[in-house]
Amino acid sequence: MGYKVIDFTFCQLLAFRKKILDNSSCLALENIIATDNFILIFVADNNHVLLLDVPQILALKEALLSTFK
Repeated sequence: MGYKVIDFTFCQLLAFRKKILDNSSCLALENIIATDNFILIFVADNNHVLLLDVPQILALKEALLSTFK
């Protein structure tokens, strides 16, 4: 699959960061691994849906944290 470009407003970006940080906690990752190994995240006012596995969640977390440094 290719990459998708999603335009965010600043508020949408903050909400996306919160979703990624919430889903990348140890407890959340254990729950994801114990179930389907994937999560669905709706972003940009539910205009886009992302199907993410654990490595993608962790990569997004690192990218978002480096953006807000």
